[in-house]
Amino acid sequence: MEKAFIDYSQGNSVVPPVAELLFENPPGDVHIKYGYIKGGAFKLRGAANSILSLTESEKKRGVITISTGNHGKAVAYVGKQLGVKTVVCVSELVPQVKIDAIKTLGARVVIAGKNQEEATNTSMEMGKKEGLRFISAYDDPDVIAGQGTIMLEILKQQPKTDTLIAPVSGGGLMGGMSFVAKTINPDIKIIGVTNDREPAIYRSIKAGHIVQVDEFESLADAITGPISNDNQYTFKLCNAYIDELLLISEKQIAQAMVYALLKEKQVLEGGGAVSIGLLLDKRIPKLLGDSVVAVCSGNSVDINLLLSLVEKYKHEIS
Repeated sequence: MEKAFIDYSQGNSVVPPVAELLFENPPGDVHIKYGYIKGGAFKLRGAANSILSLTESEKKRGVITISTGNHGKAVAYVGKQLGVKTVVCVSELVPQVKIDAIKTLGARVVIAGKNQEEATNTSMEMGKKEGLRFISAYDDPDVIAGQGTIMLEILKQQPKTDTLIAPVSGGGLMGGMSFVAKTINPDIKIIGVTNDREPAIYRSIKAGHIVQVDEFESLADAITGPISNDNQYTFKLCNAYIDELLLISEKQIAQAMVYALLKEKQVLEGGGAVSIGLLLDKRIPKLLGDSVVAVCSGNSVDINLLLSLVEKYKHEIS
């Protein structure tokens, strides 16, 4: 993890900031960690660490991945910088704005199937057939280590942090961050948040084993979809280290996106805004400590969609 942090820091002159949340009546000392600069999402960290960790032979052959958008963009960006061929498989549910962004970065995009499971199967088959190294969007030690560097940054920027709020999907981000947090300070409270439309990680942790779910369209498309049954790392990490795992609705996600734009002057996609959505929930303050950092993880959103949400919810934002 420390090596990943050093590698990432040396390659990035701009460290994503921790900013004070502009609540009129904040529930304590609350700051937002904007975990993205290049690529529009935190995923660049894991993608960079995983590709930099490949052998020279693997780099020459190229890589393939499955993505809901942001991981694909990150892999494409790093591949372009390092001269590594990249193929990104996506399902039909991935927004066109993310597909276009991946293509712009030079990756070959394959639309494969109605959901992530079908796209994953295609990517695995293509990887074997074409000799490409498969890089998981989350269940990969190098990816997890890369994502975990965000927590190292947070603890340097806000060393008194006692509560962390972050999105949870496949668990790469939360697995890496929670491992770092609990290793450095076991008393840090870890609160995960995800959308309530077929939340795979939520149901799996409640059941104590991987539970398969259906996949639906969501404003938080980056954190939707199933977890594979052969998951080796992220489920165990999340199950071990998350203290509270909470759900928010599509309406709450929409309101969080609008709040971020109007109050924080930040463009956030749905999956990147769920931490703010949780903070806006009046039930939440009793769960928080004295020094809270909430992670906002991505800004890859169709601007027309965002503007339509602003028009619908702007009068509800105080």
